[in-house]
Amino acid sequence: MELYTMRYVLAVAEHENFSLAAHACHIGQPALSQQIAKLEKQLGVTLFMRNSRGAVLTEAGEEFVRRAREILQRTEALGSEMSLYAGLCRGTLNVGVITSLQCIDFGGMLSALCSTYPEISVNIQQGGTHILLQQLIDRKLDLAFCNKPSGGVPNGIEFQHLGQDRFHVAVPANHPLAGEKKISLARLKNERFIFHQAGQVASELCLNACLKAGFEPNIVCRSSSPTTGLYMVRGGLGVALFPSEEFRGRSLEGVVELELEEDIFKEVGVAYRQDLSSALMEATVQFALNWVK
Repeated sequence: MELYTMRYVLAVAEHENFSLAAHACHIGQPALSQQIAKLEKQLGVTLFMRNSRGAVLTEAGEEFVRRAREILQRTEALGSEMSLYAGLCRGTLNVGVITSLQCIDFGGMLSALCSTYPEISVNIQQGGTHILLQQLIDRKLDLAFCNKPSGGVPNGIEFQHLGQDRFHVAVPANHPLAGEKKISLARLKNERFIFHQAGQVASELCLNACLKAGFEPNIVCRSSSPTTGLYMVRGGLGVALFPSEEFRGRSLEGVVELELEEDIFKEVGVAYRQDLSSALMEATVQFALNWVK
């Protein structure tokens, strides 16, 4: 069983289509289909149910994909370990990131990392914290730079603290509170709120803070984009709670930033599986920890 054939199966599982998978793997579709059919014959099981719309994993296929991800990830880790013995740091990192990482200057850190280790390549995938943590569990990612969930990280996941940021409130420039510098969250109880998407850590933190302040927020709109949220505030749709880094990076005329008396913090860090380690992963985690010192 060849590693490249495993990668073909993972590509079809991801795209649910042989043609799209072949394109992603830079191989002709007939050749990819032939290799997977050969593998199915060798294993004595059907990995995919083919239909006119694409391909869906069978029960055996789902188990194969789970094991194949683990094998490929450990193979990459082994290569990194051997590079360590050779005095090198090379390989590929699959990294998940959330939208807001300015508080640790993630862009600068990644640039410095790649300059320090020019033999590595990095694949970046963006998503919410809970999605990224699940992808770590499913071995689709090696590391995730994300928020720490209010309920803690899942079993089997390690989280290293890198930084934090405090939430402020955005109000329209013509809002009655716009002239004040700092307010209590309770003074917003009758406001309409533009909130983060349900399931995002920021949404959990802000909702818990509002409930602690004695009210349930009237959420009229949700958006995963801070930029979109700020434009909605400027348009008068409501008020919004954002980490302070969002105001520094997206200053917008017509929107006023106010500090909150309450401490609402998001904790940013790097997460990874406890049962998987490689020289490249260890070097990256240590580099991130040193970066924020």
